[in-house]
Amino acid sequence: MINSIKNQFKQQLELLQDKKYKKPAFEAYNMKRAFVTLDQAFEYVGDNSKYQQRITLLLCIQFLFYSFFVMGMPYLLQNPSKYCTDGICIEYPNCNNRIDSLIGFDSIAKEFGLFCNGRKAFIAALFFVGQMFGGFTFPILANIFGRRKILLFGMSLGSISILVGSLCHNLLSLYALFFIAGFGLSGYETVVYVYITEISALRFRSIASSLLIVIWSSSMLIYPFIVDILQSWRLLMMWSIGVPLLITVVLDYFYFVESPRWLISKQQYDECRRVFRFMSIFNKRRPFEFNFMEELDKFNSRCVKVASMKKVETQIKLTQQSNQNAGYWELFKRSKLLIQTLILVQMWFLRYFTYYGLQFSVSTFGISMTTTLRMLALVELMTGMSSLYFKLKYPRIVSLQFCLLTMILSATLSYIDIPSECQGSLCWQQILHLLSAILIKASITIYNSMLNTYTGEAYVTTVRSYGYGVCMTFGQLGSTFAPLYVSYVQEIYQQASAITIVGLLALIALGLTWFLQETYKKDMYDNLTDEVMATQTLPLINQDMQFDEIELQQLSR
Repeated sequence: MINSIKNQFKQQLELLQDKKYKKPAFEAYNMKRAFVTLDQAFEYVGDNSKYQQRITLLLCIQFLFYSFFVMGMPYLLQNPSKYCTDGICIEYPNCNNRIDSLIGFDSIAKEFGLFCNGRKAFIAALFFVGQMFGGFTFPILANIFGRRKILLFGMSLGSISILVGSLCHNLLSLYALFFIAGFGLSGYETVVYVYITEISALRFRSIASSLLIVIWSSSMLIYPFIVDILQSWRLLMMWSIGVPLLITVVLDYFYFVESPRWLISKQQYDECRRVFRFMSIFNKRRPFEFNFMEELDKFNSRCVKVASMKKVETQIKLTQQSNQNAGYWELFKRSKLLIQTLILVQMWFLRYFTYYGLQFSVSTFGISMTTTLRMLALVELMTGMSSLYFKLKYPRIVSLQFCLLTMILSATLSYIDIPSECQGSLCWQQILHLLSAILIKASITIYNSMLNTYTGEAYVTTVRSYGYGVCMTFGQLGSTFAPLYVSYVQEIYQQASAITIVGLLALIALGLTWFLQETYKKDMYDNLTDEVMATQTLPLINQDMQFDEIELQQLSR
């Protein structure tokens, strides 16, 4: 009788305690004796719940200020509006003659005289070269030290470089700081895409990556107003970029947790459980206490003793060997990964070259730079929001092919010659060029969002950061060439833009997409051996082994 009353009281107490928790996706009688996959663990703690929303908010704030620097570079480097010699002012510089004074926005090009011989394109190219090296280096560090630490390091390095650069009065030092800023921010961006892929399940990945695109594009609607207020490149770099980014690093330190998928790939199961427990409590679920499927072999080794055998190859042993040997070379020594990586490298090059080539060509469309930037930003904002619909409804490869086909058709409009009498006025040829730029901006925005998600899903956890690193490195090669190519073409053809070559690059990428495998609504693998075991029936123990004795032992708790 007393025991019955105690049990009823215990049940009532548990019901009262349960009221402060939300109902999870599933429940277990005893979590400590249950095994779940990582996807099930994400479902239990809540996919796209309060914690994931907090992470998304912080990343969106960081991407906003980060995009102020990258997308606002045309403002930081813009040429003076007039060049004066002996009291006579003209709109275009005569670099062979003396220039007494300059009129226009207080930019880097104006202060350091970088408006002749493509010198301002050099400082932009240095930033993108730094991004190229950062995209290659940071994945190695992220795979060794973890996603969270390297993410914080990259943003700290980039924000401090920008802050110091705003106080710099030496051109060579400014060159170095632009390179370091590109190195740190590219590393941050690379690890962020890996992080949002690994921190939750499918829905969060789709929403988070699309929101980052939307925030990135919205910066060009906001930044012109900030430029009108501050009116100096030093104030812009300090107060609209450097200081805010440094503050967000502090917030990231307190709220960001390590990637559970990375912890599992390193066999840090207890730490991974603590991460999920923190996420579950933050999302108001009962504290996470499940075991992971990857731990089955460890528990089996306590229960079953296999005596007198030749060799035993278990899945966990194969996984450990795979994780210990994983590196950039894994992308090239396996034929499937090699083909996939080579195709994605070309697609990422197209992404960055088209995006930044269009950005640095805004002066060729017959209307003011600010108006063009705002128009393209509005287009990017609207298509960025629509990219989520494409992610949730359509396969990745089909969406990418649709965007590439749109770019090919749109680029043909840019081959129409603009007559000399159109200079200084808007004619129908320039309207077609502007329409071409708008269509390419819309398609490249959706293409960016889909390519980010596809790349994260195409690689397993142990090489995901390396895959992103290679793609980001060659992608930044496209951003490095973009300002140089635009500057070269404009010096020769005056009003020509970079989008004339986009059609050819998109045509090549469209043909290569037929060799990629679809990842839409498919499981993500954490180890190279997982993918093999998902397609083949491999015995955990070789079938030709002979056992002398199998002794069952009680599981010790």
